[in-house]
Amino acid sequence: MSIATLAEAAATSFGDSTALVTATKRYSFRELWNTAESLAAGLYLHVLGRQPRMIVVSSEGEDMILPLLAAHRLGLDVMPINAATHAEVVPHVVPRDALLIHDGEKPDWHTGPAISASRVSELAQSSGTSLGRTRRRSRIILLSSGRTGSPRAHVTRPVGYGGVRQLASLHRRIGIERGDSVLACSPLHHGHGLQLLASCLFTGAQLVYAPHATAPERLDLMRNEGVTLASGIPSHFSDMADILESSGAEPPSLRRVVCSAEPLTEALVSRLTDIWGPVVLNAYAMTETGTVTVASPEQVAANPGTVGFPLSGVEIGIVGEPIHADAEGQIWVRGGNRTVITNDYGRVIDRQLYVDSPAVNRELT
Repeated sequence: MSIATLAEAAATSFGDSTALVTATKRYSFRELWNTAESLAAGLYLHVLGRQPRMIVVSSEGEDMILPLLAAHRLGLDVMPINAATHAEVVPHVVPRDALLIHDGEKPDWHTGPAISASRVSELAQSSGTSLGRTRRRSRIILLSSGRTGSPRAHVTRPVGYGGVRQLASLHRRIGIERGDSVLACSPLHHGHGLQLLASCLFTGAQLVYAPHATAPERLDLMRNEGVTLASGIPSHFSDMADILESSGAEPPSLRRVVCSAEPLTEALVSRLTDIWGPVVLNAYAMTETGTVTVASPEQVAANPGTVGFPLSGVEIGIVGEPIHADAEGQIWVRGGNRTVITNDYGRVIDRQLYVDSPAVNRELT
């Protein structure tokens, strides 16, 4: 199952309900799929010359989401990147013959074919109705964060039974439902951002995609789009809490606040609870596996530092220790159809994971 399969099914199931809100546009589920399919036809006929090649997307908003869906519709590998963050690595991991979709001027580091993000809208006017089915199975290639070492390219694998279980467990644990409006502060070149997109397509929830918005802009989006669930790193929510506390303004109503990717301190949990109530979840995720554990608000309150229990289809443990044993040391994770030994150290207590420090991960399989 691919992200395009989810988008196509969502177009049939959820039709004219709002699927995606960005800084400049909004799409229903039907419009999102039809636009992605039209873009796929435009790329195939007018840019790729009917020749398969990887598509690399270095853009923002719908200009990253639509090419991602279009590439999957064509069965092509796709790599969403942040070229600024990975400036030293990108020239070495992007194939020379890949098609680069970029903002602004074409970057000097890519000598292969490229189009500007402004052409995406033009190409999306193509007719996708006659586009044939492909037998190729596309993959998403993500760059690891490289917090303590050089980022590396990681190929996601097709979402089999284990991946579907993990995704379904994530949206149950977080509580994403049809009718929700989900603010995503994580970009698509992060595994958690991709999982949020997939969860919204899976459930019919609205995705408000705002990875580059400021704290005031995110608060405005929460109010204007009726956001019920917000997901981001703790510093995002700390910035928003600063504004609300200093202004004394009424906070927008949220029923879930999902933190990940940074340590969540007991002090910040207390501040967010004062603002929104006991709604704070803490997740553990990595590029290679996506989100693998989620701590409920009750677990966050009772066990400071916990990132919760594994999702369905996920196993966690300490290197050199029996699976499910209480232990302390280097963490390993099996999820997202792969196994990694992380450079994170922490503890497993009663199958609940506590992470002491984030680091970069080493792939095993």
